[in-house]
Amino acid sequence: MSVWFVILAAGIGTFALRVGMVMAADRIRIPKWLDRASSLVAPAAMAALAATAVAVAATGDGPAAGITPIVAAGAAAFAVARTRKPQMAMLVGMPTLWLMTALFSP
Repeated sequence: MSVWFVILAAGIGTFALRVGMVMAADRIRIPKWLDRASSLVAPAAMAALAATAVAVAATGDGPAAGITPIVAAGAAAFAVARTRKPQMAMLVGMPTLWLMTALFSP
C-alpha cells in the first residue's frame, strides 16, 4: 500500500507544480534581463547536445568513424560563420555527415 501512496503523491505533486506554473504565468512578470537570457537557453542546449553527440561518435570504431562527425560539425560551423544564418548548419552539416559516412563507412 505504501508504494501506491508514493506513486499517487508523486503524481499529485507533479500535477500541482505544472498547474501552478500555468496559473502563475499571468500574474508574475519576468524581468527583462531574465527574458533576454532565456532566449539563449535553446541554442545552448542544442550546442551541448551536438557537442556530446560529436564526442561520442568521435570515440567510435576506427579513425574514419571518428573523423566523420568532426568534419561535418566543422563544415556546419564554417557555413554558419560565413552566412550568419543558423539554418545553414543543418543544410550543410547533415549532407556532409551523410557523404562522409557513405564514403568512409566500413
